[in-house]
Amino acid sequence: MVLMENKRFPIKTNLLRKNSLLLIALLSIHCASSQNIAPISFDTVYLTIPDAEQRFVNKNLSLLISNYNVDIAKDNYLQAKLWYNPNLTYTQEVYNPYSKEWLNATNENAFQIQELVTIGGRHCAFANLNKIGVQQARYQLADLLRSLKYEMYTDISDIYANEQRVTIYKAEEEKIQFLVNETRQLYKAGNASGNDLIRLQAQYQDAVALEITAQAAVYNDQKELKTLLVYPAKTYIIVKELGISSGQIPAFQSVLDSALRNRPDLILASTGINYQKQNIKLQHSSAVPDLTLGVSYDKAGSYEPNFWGIYGSMDLPFFNRNQGNLKVAKDEEKQAEINDSLTLYTIQNEVTASYCILYKLSNQYSQIDTSYEHEISFMEFDFRVVKL
Repeated sequence: MVLMENKRFPIKTNLLRKNSLLLIALLSIHCASSQNIAPISFDTVYLTIPDAEQRFVNKNLSLLISNYNVDIAKDNYLQAKLWYNPNLTYTQEVYNPYSKEWLNATNENAFQIQELVTIGGRHCAFANLNKIGVQQARYQLADLLRSLKYEMYTDISDIYANEQRVTIYKAEEEKIQFLVNETRQLYKAGNASGNDLIRLQAQYQDAVALEITAQAAVYNDQKELKTLLVYPAKTYIIVKELGISSGQIPAFQSVLDSALRNRPDLILASTGINYQKQNIKLQHSSAVPDLTLGVSYDKAGSYEPNFWGIYGSMDLPFFNRNQGNLKVAKDEEKQAEINDSLTLYTIQNEVTASYCILYKLSNQYSQIDTSYEHEISFMEFDFRVVKL
């Protein structure tokens, strides 16, 4: 039957054989290469929260980038306050056919100087808009600082917790391995069943898997924390005692009021409304045409020699009165108001959820018996005594 299938489907059979050989080759290469993998030699750094905060403020690259955003916003505001440069035009006769002279300034020349004047207040409105842009850049920096600090504290806490888990799992592996060795000796002597030995070996592998999972979580948190604190790649961070305090939790309403007053993302959203209001003023002022004033002099090209004159020019707003940009600014103002409401609801829900979690954790922490850690240490010591 197999020969019939090979004759009937030669292409599929050959393809399956080739894929099988390729898979076997890849597995053999992987197994051979995995034996040559050497562990990385890390430089250990002991870190406390005050040290992390100080290094974070001085070294974090994202903060340095955002600091430049504030400087850029200030530079834009400075540029927006500058007035337009005057324009100078000079005209010189190239060739006089009567005197047959080239570039003779005594025959004919003229010049004019002009200045652009915004009569609708566009210049001041544009400067005020960029001034609000400076405020927005500062609040964006503050919000980034808050977010990155939260990420840093989370990574530090997770590293500390997972390191404790790794220690516990290693101790558990040691205990189970001791039982596996003892049970194996009893099994060889006929005083224990093979099922008990297999069960203990499975428990040992479960403990190893839990240790590897916790260690992988440590490496992932290390990766993020080293990026935040700008540590080299071959640095291994060991977090010292966190120093958890069991102080009294403030009332929920006071926490919520503090968040609504001080959260930079909410202030930034409110500033966005002010920005769009100022943008509407700018678009209104842009509907008024600019006025160009100037002074001109013409030596011999006018109806009288040495002619001096003044002039003014402006566009007539018959068709384009900036209607489209004005509507865009009004729509963006409505959009900013909705974003402000969204940010408000988001902050209220975040604070509420975080407060509930903190309340539960605080109750659980306060209910832990003070002799718990001592009993755990005694059990480990007792196990070591039995092992000896």
